[in-house]
Amino acid sequence: MVERASVGASPAVENAGAPAASAVDSQTEEAPSAAPALVAGATATGEATQFGSLEGWSHLSHVFESIAALSDGHADHDVRILQYGDSHTASDTETSVYRRILQDRFGDGGRGFVAIGVPWKSYVQDGVRGGMSQEFEPQRMAHLQDGRLSGDGDYGLLGVAIGSDRLGARAWTQISAPSSRVEIDYWQQPGGGSLDVLVDGAKMARIVTGASQPASGFYMLALPDRPHQIEVRAASDGAVRVFGMALDRARVGVVVDALGINGAQVYTPLHWNEVHFAEQLQHRAPDLVVLAYGTNEALDPKLDVADYERAVVELLRRVARAAPAASCLLLGPPDLARPTTLVPAPLADGAAKTPVAHGGWSSWPPLGDVIEVQRRVARALGCAFYDQQQAMGGPGTMIDWASDPDPKGQRDRVHFTQPGYASLATSFATDFLHAYDDWRRSRTAPETNIAAR
Repeated sequence: MVERASVGASPAVENAGAPAASAVDSQTEEAPSAAPALVAGATATGEATQFGSLEGWSHLSHVFESIAALSDGHADHDVRILQYGDSHTASDTETSVYRRILQDRFGDGGRGFVAIGVPWKSYVQDGVRGGMSQEFEPQRMAHLQDGRLSGDGDYGLLGVAIGSDRLGARAWTQISAPSSRVEIDYWQQPGGGSLDVLVDGAKMARIVTGASQPASGFYMLALPDRPHQIEVRAASDGAVRVFGMALDRARVGVVVDALGINGAQVYTPLHWNEVHFAEQLQHRAPDLVVLAYGTNEALDPKLDVADYERAVVELLRRVARAAPAASCLLLGPPDLARPTTLVPAPLADGAAKTPVAHGGWSSWPPLGDVIEVQRRVARALGCAFYDQQQAMGGPGTMIDWASDPDPKGQRDRVHFTQPGYASLATSFATDFLHAYDDWRRSRTAPETNIAAR
């Protein structure tokens, strides 16, 4: 469970034309002034805004413009998509599928951002295998026994780094995808040590991380366009902290960064140092930022829907302050199920809260609350929203997916098998590309990112 960040100054967001789902204190800052919230399925002019389970595609005009330039041969930079999320994102099983779909159509810009070494024990992503000596240790925000958080919040784009103050510490990652430009991302600090960078076993550079003021550091290597093994070694007794590396190619194309952390909630990035987070995001210069949280919040017995809504608003605002031109998309959590004995009794406000149950498993009503918060906030703040639960088939689908002869859901009824993640990714990519194709035909979609909200 993740301790909540302080989000008291961030307002709940009202659904236009409907009663507020959570009260806003009269002294609390008003919800951002935004264009009128879109009616599901159409704008005020009758323009379609929904394709399949993708709502509000007109808010994706910035990333669509960048894709169009790439498709037309006019682009001078990659189209970068950053997805933050929980274990569904951390495994890269879903993101790797839609990464390949987009790259097959618009070009392969590179593997994107990945960790060096092993930032946590189960860190494995598509085409990436790492290891490290015991002198390197993961570094991240940590919970103390008294409930307080420990850490400075400066842990790079992913939010989890590796660090050491011991001479000879080694960390390495083997990448199967070809890369011709590798950027090592690290922390500069007073008294910082040096890092030797080895590529395919040969020393290529020494990075001095000592600096008068703490800040992010970035070191670029130009390499032959092929798979590589990248290794860093602590070369002095000073402390070093390594955030990871961005893997790029000389050609322009689509890049999808899977920035997930097991167990993460929307509160997780709110614990990071916002100045550092902004520095990292600005350097990465995304065209689209996807927030894919919600599963762990729905399973949290202490879920406070109003507090959760304020947290979603605040995280979107931080993204907007850091990357004002980027499009934004909330990727709603997929369906999940729990043992029927654990599911609370239906509420009195209708069948929408009545769980779907069979075989000893039931759909989980709090998931619907999380999805509706994300939908409402996306409409109010000018982001697209993708309803993964709806794309699967609605509440209770996970029960069927996990019990099929060729299951798409795992036994925990929370995570998915490879075919299950592939199904989710294909649905998302299909709806996204249908929206893009319609945008290309119309070219009338307004630019409505959240920068000025």
